[in-house]
Amino acid sequence: MTEKPVWTQENTLHYTLRTGARRVDLRYEPAGFQSGWAVYVGSHLVDRCAEFMQARGVALQAAQTA
Repeated sequence: MTEKPVWTQENTLHYTLRTGARRVDLRYEPAGFQSGWAVYVGSHLVDRCAEFMQARGVALQAAQTA
């Protein structure tokens, strides 16, 4: 049985998703016109997304496969 994902807002630019022992981080990385949300599993970059909701979807997928 899969545990329910729990989102935690660390600050306005950093969110954490936890499912059981798995942890996925969403961090906003300001870089001018290339700014966006980066999805990390540990120190491994999974993807970069322009939109927060897109990054949330990537994080949920990463948590299921991590």
